[in-house]
Amino acid sequence: MNQKLQILFSAILVFLVVSCSKKENPRYTPVNSKEIRIGALLSLSGSGFSTGQATQVSLELASQDIDEYLASVGITENLSLDIVDTKTDTAEALKQLKIFYEKGIRLVIGPYSSAELLAVKNFADTHGMVIVSPSSVAVSLAIPNDNIFRFVSSDLIQGEAMNKMLTDDKIKVIVPFIRDDLWGNDLLNVTRENFIKCGGAVLPPLKYETGTTDFSVLLSRLDTLVGAELGHHNANEVAVYMLSFAEGSGVLREANKYLHLNNVYWYGGSAFAGNTSVQNDTNAALFAYTHGLPCPIYGLDDAAKDKWLPLKDRIQAQLGRMPDVYALTAYDALWVSVLTYTTTGLSPDIALLKSAFVRVSENFFGATGNTRLDDNGDRAIGNYDFWAVKHDTTGYNWKLVAKYNSSAGTIIRLPE
Repeated sequence: MNQKLQILFSAILVFLVVSCSKKENPRYTPVNSKEIRIGALLSLSGSGFSTGQATQVSLELASQDIDEYLASVGITENLSLDIVDTKTDTAEALKQLKIFYEKGIRLVIGPYSSAELLAVKNFADTHGMVIVSPSSVAVSLAIPNDNIFRFVSSDLIQGEAMNKMLTDDKIKVIVPFIRDDLWGNDLLNVTRENFIKCGGAVLPPLKYETGTTDFSVLLSRLDTLVGAELGHHNANEVAVYMLSFAEGSGVLREANKYLHLNNVYWYGGSAFAGNTSVQNDTNAALFAYTHGLPCPIYGLDDAAKDKWLPLKDRIQAQLGRMPDVYALTAYDALWVSVLTYTTTGLSPDIALLKSAFVRVSENFFGATGNTRLDDNGDRAIGNYDFWAVKHDTTGYNWKLVAKYNSSAGTIIRLPE
């Protein structure tokens, strides 16, 4: 077995993800007593359901592709992937992580949100578990030498991207309306810092608790605040900055009832970009369409288009809709996780597992491009794409409207 592992490690350095052109995806069932055991904490329900459901399809496709690859290079171990629903809930995420630990699983893909990741972090750090989130971006979780890895860059870049969009649009004042959790507060802080440096003004945010479904009182207050700013600025200089998960569709649906909220442009965040909740709500979709609402999210690497394009097609064929980028980062995260185990053996100590994971990540070029990590264990390279709701003959759909290049600090607007 040692000789086989040495051969496989050499292959990792030049290996590009297996072809993504397959059409079938039978659900994997372990058949070998030697298994590479990996858990997945997904938001299959709750406010993160849109990403969670797409990620489940993506991971199941990755499982099939990985098993085929391992067999092709003579590795007898199979992947055993255990997927559970966190319900986008912090307590449930920790509960399920503890169950994974009792099962002997030491490497876990997920969870979706930064709040969930924070909830499981201490247990993972103290019990020797590696967590690989394909979607958490909170700046405060960019911590060196812990057991957390993230396959997207932190929100430092998203804050820069949003500031560039706002200043290019000549916005002078933003009125934040945000989800009161780790992600919402962290992202607002970094966006505020960038926007103020460029001469903009940011009002104190209106915050809502997670799980809120009735936004009427808060929206009435938001309308009053926006109206006051319209007394000093024209409508093209004032904007609402909404940071939400799927519940943002409820916000948009209700916002249509308020005069001043109808008179300004809206901007969103990464957790709402591509969310299917807005497409399933005609009133919310119409408001998003007529009020701009560009939402930045981690962007795909054009150099990897021959990988991510067929993978997106495979996911969409099963999911029935276009997946967001986090389904693709999860696909790569599972590949790197499995290849890590093939270099360490099935029962490595935590230090060896972490160092091998970093090394494999540095040399892997997958569906989302180069997966090299920075000193905090976050994706080292990353640009942002802006998506907005548009209308065509098929109805309301998310469309790519702009691309932010973090190296150049520039935004390229795309034709509709």
